[in-house]
Amino acid sequence: LRGCPINKVQLLEVLNAFLNNRKPNVAPNSVCMDCKRRGNICVTVAHGTACMGPVTHAGCNAICPAYNRGCYACFGPKETPNTESMSRQLAQQGMDNPDIVRAFRGFNAYAPAFRKESESHD
Repeated sequence: LRGCPINKVQLLEVLNAFLNNRKPNVAPNSVCMDCKRRGNICVTVAHGTACMGPVTHAGCNAICPAYNRGCYACFGPKETPNTESMSRQLAQQGMDNPDIVRAFRGFNAYAPAFRKESESHD
């Protein structure tokens, strides 16, 4: 489980699955889905704020975007993140390569999808 902090509902699901010898049922959504559920306005669209939400696994209840901050990717990459597209979006928002590398090397820098994308901007 990833997260800063981890989601207690996800933790209980993983423990329950382990005790019942089954695969955990954890939704593969992105943080953007958490934002929509909360009714948050997209910080990228509304304010031009860099946000890793589209490539980040949901579970945090969109804490950062709820406070008009971009997602820092605490929960790591979602199952099929389009990191190349995310990098292009960050570049269009004015981030240079060192900033893009930092965005992908935050909390889950060694997750394969984030590591590969950060290395392509080194």
